[in-house]
Parts: sequence; structure tokens; C-alpha cells
Amino acid sequence: MTFKAILWDCDGCLIDSEAIACGHAADELTQAGYPITMHDFVVRFAGKTRADIYAIVKAETGIDLHERIDLAQTRLERRARFERELQAIDGIHDALMALDHLPMAIASGSEFERLEHTLKLTNLFDRFMPHIYSSALVPHGKPAPDVFFYAAKQLGVAPTDCLVIEDSENGVRAGKAAGMTVFGFTGGSHVPDPLAHAAILRDLGADEVFHHMSALPMLLQPVPDLLEEAL
Repeated sequence: MTFKAILWDCDGCLIDSEAIACGHAADELTQAGYPITMHDFVVRFAGKTRADIYAIVKAETGIDLHERIDLAQTRLERRARFERELQAIDGIHDALMALDHLPMAIASGSEFERLEHTLKLTNLFDRFMPHIYSSALVPHGKPAPDVFFYAAKQLGVAPTDCLVIEDSENGVRAGKAAGMTVFGFTGGSHVPDPLAHAAILRDLGADEVFHHMSALPMLLQPVPDLLEEAL
């Protein structure tokens, strides 16, 4: 397969942060009066912006989370957990080195402040700067395709020439809505059943699904022309 750029989701693809962040967010919402498990948070809200999540909760329940959650405190608590527990996705540094010939960008639903902190903790920030883009830069977060269109434009690459790497359902929806090829990733620690998650991502339109980053460079190797081999 030939692409001109790779657009990466960050949480759950580059860094193994979803179990930490989504677990923390689920506890936060539960304490604020909107009971939800980490798994259900991942399914419903992974990839969405905080503003989108708050709007959905208010539409469903009338609860205004802005009034019930101390955003400054929750960011401090999450930051501390990241500093204690966060790791890069296994094999990601080798995969990025193998694919270094391709332009790359991050297209994430997280705020830039969080992206900068977590990517620096995992030695990935310098690899992607200045092409680190948050959904805060566009009108709509995932599953809308806005952030992927934005990242492709910054790289000067047509959407149809981009490969998206995504672990979430909303992310796959967004990548396909952008007209891009999407590879689903199931290797994050927040995925309890990789086979079941792979089936879900395929049903949503993922063109390929893989479980370990070592597989990605192999998936992008050109397929030899059988006729040329025969000659």
C-alpha cells in the first residue's frame, strides 16, 4: 500500500494512555452524578473532546458538568497519574523509525497541553512537532472528520493519500468520513478483548486491523508484482 502521509491518533495508538485517562474520566463523571464504567466511557466517548462529552451528558440528563467538576483539579490529578504510570505503546519507536520516510502528523481529540505533556513523557514530542493537532483547532471533534482534514492540509497532502491509525470507534468513523484509509489498532491496555474490538473496527470500515506496532511497517510494504517475479 502506498500513502503520502500518516495521521496518528495519539491516545491508545502512540501512548498507552486510554486506560489511565478514560478510567480517570469515568470516575470523574460518576462522582459528578453520571455513572459510567471505564469500558463504557471508551466505547462512547474515546476520541471526543471534553466539550462534546459535556454537551452529550447535559442533553441526556440536564447535568451541567461545568458546575460539578473542578477542571483545574482534575487536570492536576490526571497529570500526576500520567507521570507515575504512562508508557509509550510497545514497539512504537521502532515503527516510527521504520516509517520515517513518510510525513506524519498527530490528529487528536485531546487538548494541546495534554498532548505536549504526555508526548514529552514518552519521548515522542520532538518526533512530531510542529505537526501536533488537537480537535480544539476545528469546529467539531471526532467522529466528525475535521481534525483529519486539518492535519492533511497542514502537511499539504490530499485526504485520499492519507493513512489514519486509530484505536477508537469514533476515530475510525472520523477517518472514514474524511475519505482516508484507516488502520485500526487493538494493542492498547484499555482493550479487554482485541479480537472483539478488531471486529467492531472492521464493521465501522477499518481497512486493516493490527495488534502490535511491529506489524505496521510490514503492512505498508509494497506487494511484489507476481508477473515481474515470474519474468
